[in-house]
Amino acid sequence: MARHLVETLTGLGTVHAQGELLRTTRYELSLWLHDEPGQGSEAVTHISGHIDITGIAEAVVLAGPETLTLTIEDGRCLAFQLTNTAGAITARGWLP
Repeated sequence: MARHLVETLTGLGTVHAQGELLRTTRYELSLWLHDEPGQGSEAVTHISGHIDITGIAEAVVLAGPETLTLTIEDGRCLAFQLTNTAGAITARGWLP
């Protein structure tokens, strides 16, 4: 399986949990395509990156880490999961 970087996004966005604003934060996102063997030209999008979570750790725990949404500067929204306590994130695609 080959992995190709499609785009890198940086900026200032907002993090919400269950509709509640937790904070405005800097983000850095990498958008990847994974070519799956046997699927022809179809690819699965994967998004990884980092956000500043300083001061929101408790709110994330209380709200549940599976309910987090990042809205980036261009208005797109991303449901994401934190993958470590330093603010690394992962997601599968943009919300409609």
